[in-house]
Amino acid sequence: MNADYFKPALQTIRQAFVDARPAGSLILGTGWSLAAEAFHIRRSLAYSDIPGLGNPTVSGHEGQLLWGTLSGREVFIFQGRRHWYEGQGWEPLAIPVYLTKQLGAEFIVLTNAAGSLRPDLKPGSFLLIEDHINAMSAHPLIGPRDPFWGERFVDQTSLYDAELRSLLEQAASQLQLPWARGVYLAVSGPTYETPAEARAFRNWGADAVGCSTVPEAILANAAGLRVAGISFLSNLAAITGGAPLAHADIQAAAINQAHAMRALLKSFWTAWAARATLSPDQPA
Repeated sequence: MNADYFKPALQTIRQAFVDARPAGSLILGTGWSLAAEAFHIRRSLAYSDIPGLGNPTVSGHEGQLLWGTLSGREVFIFQGRRHWYEGQGWEPLAIPVYLTKQLGAEFIVLTNAAGSLRPDLKPGSFLLIEDHINAMSAHPLIGPRDPFWGERFVDQTSLYDAELRSLLEQAASQLQLPWARGVYLAVSGPTYETPAEARAFRNWGADAVGCSTVPEAILANAAGLRVAGISFLSNLAAITGGAPLAHADIQAAAINQAHAMRALLKSFWTAWAARATLSPDQPA
């Protein structure tokens, strides 16, 4: 993927958000948009004004880039995401990662709504991602190698950062939110999984299934960013059939827990900022 494609987007952001120095970025998936209220927003820019990004076509994805602060640290909040199944290629998914890296941030936190593949992980719980399975039958790094995305064969042994996940775990525990560590599996979408597929995914070792996050995680890791991932478990996957799945229901379930999402990200960011302040190795 040619990184030169993203330079107009970077130029636009530098002009719109003069002197922005984000310490990290958040990508807010389905139902997570209200979590941005935890931060003090300095300025916003519509995705449609960012070359190559474009408006999301999925309900529940606002399509706004927010420049905010909390606990003395700047943050970029991508309020909504683009998906592979929208048919616009990998570039719209890569732009948030590219901007995060080029503007000097250290890490990216990826959020989503997902279906639980474990009966003990009830809807309303949070899965703190410790690994993933790419079942999308596609890969964002296929094609000519660009040095921006690191080596041709990128190591993914520790793709999800243990320290960031630990801070999320501490935040969830302090807030008494139901959570577990686990493996997130991504399919291409836009259809939901069949019962047979859901059973197969569980047998593979997956704990939750969705159709996002993994591409951005792959790209962020390749670009040298630290990565954290959080799934809000909005429903039980159709392992044994049951009620039909609908996006509106999943979106509603996530929005009903917006207060928990907001509190979780606020607590995480505050704890990270405090730790970064104490460590001379962390960027200001």
